Amino acid sequence: MLGHRPDPDEIAPTKAETLAYAEQLAAWGGEAPKPDHQLSYGPDHGQRIDVYAPPDANKLPILLFFHGGAWVSGHLGWLRFMAPQVAALPAIFVAGSYRLAPRCRWPACYEDVRAALRFVIEHAGEWGGDPKRIVIGGHSAGGHLASLLTLRERAPVAACMPVSASFDLQYGDVPLESDAGRVYRYLFAKRAQDFEASPINFTEGNRTPFHISWGEADFDRVATSSAAMVEALRANGISLTHRILPGASHFDTHLALRDPADPWYARLAEAFAKAGATA
Repeated sequence: MLGHRPDPDEIAPTKAETLAYAEQLAAWGGEAPKPDHQLSYGPDHGQRIDVYAPPDANKLPILLFFHGGAWVSGHLGWLRFMAPQVAALPAIFVAGSYRLAPRCRWPACYEDVRAALRFVIEHAGEWGGDPKRIVIGGHSAGGHLASLLTLRERAPVAACMPVSASFDLQYGDVPLESDAGRVYRYLFAKRAQDFEASPINFTEGNRTPFHISWGEADFDRVATSSAAMVEALRANGISLTHRILPGASHFDTHLALRDPADPWYARLAEAFAKAGATA
């Protein structure tokens, strides 16, 4: 098994951790440029994307990235800080949101990321983007949804780059009031939906390259399922890289992307370059 396994009882973030993370993202977001386009891909207020595209963009690759928040929280402002780093590659950054639980139960959020990708493909040319060079990713719940979309739908993307995602939501017969039971309490309408919502079950036959990253001090379910996902994808002969960030927590892995020199962006640039070579 890859990587260090944290405390097995550490499944959900504390309120203090979540607030500190959100506050840092808000501060950085206030310093980042505003999106060039704020668009809806559906009628619900959660079905939105922010597009950061330079005015002279011409056939630039695109990163479509979804926010985290355990499927119950999060918004587009959590992603704004990434825009300058993506633009510097150069590339177009599309931040994506989706309907949240428990107001909208599974599979609403999954249907939304699928619709968002379809919208980006259809409209990429209007922003100076190349619909044949889209990389999809996300942090935490966003990375889970991006991975599931890539694997279940054989999505037409150049690569998938989830950050601190959980790839196995099959917790079994756990009490609803437990931390592990929160997916059954808030996300799923039926327990049996945990199979269809787990990317680890859909690796066979996939050929989309993956770059999976998580923190050495990440949540147990993230660390163990990420390691299992790496092994499952490798067993299928899929082009794959991974990185375990030394000492990094679940939130640190996303906050690290403020640094344009972070290796994650080098992997993103490689994925764009490979897509361009085969286009």
